[in-house]
Amino acid sequence: MLSDRQQIPQRGNGSLDSEVKRDDGRDSACERQILKMTTRRPARSRLVGIFRFLSATTLLLITTACTTPAAPQFCRTPPPGTETIYVVSHGWHTEVGIIADNLRGPLAIYRGIFPGARAIMFGYGKRTFMTAPPDSFSEYFLGPLPGTAVIQVTGLTVSPSEAYLPGETIALSLPPDGGAALSRFIWNDLGKDKTGAPRLIGPATFPGSLFYAAQSRYNLFHTCNTWTVDALVASGLPTSSGTVVFSGQAMARAEMVAAGQCAPTGSKTASLGTR
Repeated sequence: MLSDRQQIPQRGNGSLDSEVKRDDGRDSACERQILKMTTRRPARSRLVGIFRFLSATTLLLITTACTTPAAPQFCRTPPPGTETIYVVSHGWHTEVGIIADNLRGPLAIYRGIFPGARAIMFGYGKRTFMTAPPDSFSEYFLGPLPGTAVIQVTGLTVSPSEAYLPGETIALSLPPDGGAALSRFIWNDLGKDKTGAPRLIGPATFPGSLFYAAQSRYNLFHTCNTWTVDALVASGLPTSSGTVVFSGQAMARAEMVAAGQCAPTGSKTASLGTR
């Protein structure tokens, strides 16, 4: 039985309120990560940076448009009797969800940090975008500059498929030992404090959500969406994070994995997806 202090009320989206509160309203959407600079520069330098970024982004979009196949439809649920994880899209940002009881090794610490959680969400991003809003329009264009990153951890009182809209969620079945490998991947990228525990940066605006330091660094070719697919690869799923920058690409990779997990029943229902 949870105490009054531990009892965490459920919000409309099934999130948990953590004991750490934040009193300023800030949005942690990953689309802002892709657009913020970390230092101010002279106007001419900023214009040169904007031009270079737009040129590089245009080239990237052309390249990925030619190389990314159309995503097939996928199964509504993974095969029975297997461990399930979730890939969730929030516009430009994606996250990975794990049922709390399936957290392995030291990552299981989050069952204590979010007592009563049904599932834990993990999302990666550039620290300056995740923890503070940009303060000038030019920063939106210079966000892909490399910078320190954070991992946002959110406790849900329900499963991700219940917390988020059907069109935002894909459920995937893991291979044997995939859950342990996924927990290791996330744990290894969490920054640690002197005691070896995840290094807390602070609470997020989103209820029941906390920011932790990440070991890896953010850049245009290692975004929140690249990290999401890297997590799928680490768990043993047959995909690749190559060329993944945007959320649509990450979700397409997840859809292709899910399509390969469909039972060949020939039923029209079996090909329907949760997204």
